[in-house]
Order: sequence, then C-alpha cells, then structure tokens
Amino acid sequence: MAETLVTLAFLSAMAMILSTTFDRGKWLASLAALFCCIAFFTSPLDSVQQSGGSVLVIVVSMAILLQYQIRQGLSMKYLNGMGGSVILLMLLAMYPEGGIKESVTEYSLISNTQEFLISITIGLLIAQLLINSIAPNQKTSFVMLGAIIILFAWGDLLDRDILAIIVYSCAMLSFLPFLEDKINNRIGSGQGRSTSLGVSILVGIVLIFAITYVSVSTVDRIGSGNGAIAVSLWMTLAASSIGLIGMLLPLLGFDSHPRPEAWGWRTSLALSPMVLTLQTDLAPHILLGISLAILISISAPLVLEKNHAKAV
Repeated sequence: MAETLVTLAFLSAMAMILSTTFDRGKWLASLAALFCCIAFFTSPLDSVQQSGGSVLVIVVSMAILLQYQIRQGLSMKYLNGMGGSVILLMLLAMYPEGGIKESVTEYSLISNTQEFLISITIGLLIAQLLINSIAPNQKTSFVMLGAIIILFAWGDLLDRDILAIIVYSCAMLSFLPFLEDKINNRIGSGQGRSTSLGVSILVGIVLIFAITYVSVSTVDRIGSGNGAIAVSLWMTLAASSIGLIGMLLPLLGFDSHPRPEAWGWRTSLALSPMVLTLQTDLAPHILLGISLAILISISAPLVLEKNHAKAV
C-alpha cells in the first residue's frame, strides 16, 4: 500500500515539473503531500528513523509550504518546477526500493518525536529556501542561515549526505538573488554580453574540473592518477550539461531576469549536485567548484563587458 502511494507521489512530482509548460497545476503540490502523508501513516511506527519514513515527512512539510505560497500568488511554474524536481530527487534517492521494513532496532517515543521534528524542519527549510530564491527577504534569509547551522551542528545533517547536498544546493539558489541584484544594478546593459556569458561558462567549467580533481584525489579508493581524472571529467560533464540545458529555461517562460540565459545556467548548475547523488557518493566533492563557477558567472560582466549603462 505504502509503495503504491509513494509511486503516486512520485508521479505528482513529475506532474509538478511538467506543469511549467502550461498554466494548470496549482494543486499538484497538495497531491504529493497527501500521498506521502498517507504512506507515512501506513508505515511502521519507527519509519521516521529510517530514510524512507524521514523523506515522506520532509516531502509533506515541504509540499504544504510550497502549496501555501502558490495560493498566495507566487509563481506556480517556478515553485512547481523547482519543488517537483527536489521532491522527485529525494524520493528516488532516499526511499528504499523494497519499501520501509520493520526495524529490529529499539526505539522510543522521544527518539521518534525528535526525528519527526527534525524532518519537518528540514522540509520547511528546503521549501523556504526555494521560496526565497524567487521572493528574497533579508530577515528570512538570516533565520534560514541560523536553521542550517543548527541542523548541521545538532541535527546530524552531515550524517545524511544526500540531504546535506540538497540543503546546500537550495541554499545556493536562495542567496543568488541578493548577489545578482547587487551586480545587475551596477552593470545594466553593457557591450559584449554574449562574450561575457561564454567566457564565464568556459572558466566555470575549467574551475569545476580542476577543483573536483583536487578534491577527488584525496579519496583513497580513487587516488590521484587516471582514476581521479576520469571521475572528475564525468562529474564535470554531468554538472555542465545540466547547467547548459538550464540555459533553455527562458523558452519555458522564465525570462523575467535581466540575463535569463546566465540565470538559467547558474540555477541549473546549483541543482546539479542533487542529480549527481543518484549516481555517486562523490557529489560533495563538486560543490566548491560549482559555487566558484556560479560566482564567476555573476561577476564576469563587471570585468568583461564595456560601456555599462546602469539600470535605473
């Protein structure tokens, strides 16, 4: 029963992503929340202490907050697209193929309640990070930053590799608008925008490969030889391909940004580590390179463009 409901939640997340191509789908997040909620309550009592039960609670709290903000008038296409992508990836990566099984480990009401509250907090945090990436709020950003620090320090978030990467990726998305606004207000429209975009992407790809290689070389099972080069190459190729595909987002209507193609590159690049978690446990090694590539993309126009006409 639970597996069927999770499959329906998975399909609801796919529908959320597909809703970016049309103007319907305001209640799809509610469907994902409903199916995951029922699946959780039909699972064993200690399921919240397993990745499968935990992800169900995370999706429920995340989807509810996204649905509320959609009803409040925020962009349905953006929140459905981003939220659906994150939900899809979490269900694929965290929900076990064989479903949630009875655990032989002893558990208590206190430990269950603690894990339940942590999962709710993580879900609300991820949703708010996505919301903040389209409707930035400085006070909310400081609250979220504090929540991230607390979760990493006391919520054992570092022990949950996939969730840690998801939170980090969503945090990059959340704080991008503040940097973009500061830069865009200074550059306006300058000459050589295409050159600036191309050079920043090329430099970003080189940085991702170089930093990933240095980081991966420290992994004992890979070493610093040809293995590290091969792993770094395919991880860089995967992340870069996702970023380049993101440059097509303006074709789906996400063209309200001053430089929509550059915004699509940065946004998709920030999401790429989450996709890599489906294939490898080495995804954390690419985070620093991607962060620097995003910063290069934001700041490149200041250096490479000429005759800036500042935005009014």
